[in-house]
Amino acid sequence: PATSARIADAQANRAPQAANPKVGSQKPQGAPAAALGKLRVLGLHGHAQTASRFKGKIAAITKDSKSLADFHFIDGPFRLPPPASLEGEEGTAEAYTWIDVARAGPLDHGCCEHYAEVGVSFDRILAQDFDGIVAFSMGAAVLASLLSHPEHGGHLRDKLKFAAFFSGFIPHDPRLRGWMDDNGVVSGLNTFHCIGESDEEISSDKSEELVTRFEGAVVYRHGGGHVVPAAMRKDFKVFLAGLSRN
Repeated sequence: PATSARIADAQANRAPQAANPKVGSQKPQGAPAAALGKLRVLGLHGHAQTASRFKGKIAAITKDSKSLADFHFIDGPFRLPPPASLEGEEGTAEAYTWIDVARAGPLDHGCCEHYAEVGVSFDRILAQDFDGIVAFSMGAAVLASLLSHPEHGGHLRDKLKFAAFFSGFIPHDPRLRGWMDDNGVVSGLNTFHCIGESDEEISSDKSEELVTRFEGAVVYRHGGGHVVPAAMRKDFKVFLAGLSRN
């Protein structure tokens, strides 16, 4: 069924559509990005994060690429209590995710067997205006699923100039994984993958498995954990620059 049909069934813990509207805007004064020849890039955070925190996590990457792209970050549609490790810190009163965790079952290292109400997240993503998407952890898993969605996947792949997966993985949810299995290896879409070889949240083998689902994938491997290292900025900029020449 179309994902839009799920909206009416959304749970009360869902975040408002216009949550924190100022977050993530990096557009210059004057002409819009498209008029300047820049890529419009959408950012999807990980589980129990926010648009503003993800913006901060990859600030070095976005700053280095500001001549090539404008980045806009959105919150996931499901509100969560802030992670215990962040309680009391300024700006951490809210946290969001991409599934209804109350109905998802056990959540272990960002993975669960049922991505409950993920269709609501699909609708929020598809409502945005973008040329490319960068996504972290669970946000990357949701993006990978959407790219193989039986109804929306083909159109989205045709629309995108690139997709970037930071600590990405294939969801354990049998339905979403089934979409990706049925879709096979994706061709014709430029992808960039950042993999932490010491990542204890999303192990590197899970991210490597995702890489195999995209033909011609560009991969940046680092020795760190569940992070997007600033050192990646040069490689990512080269990747974006290559797109602008096509």
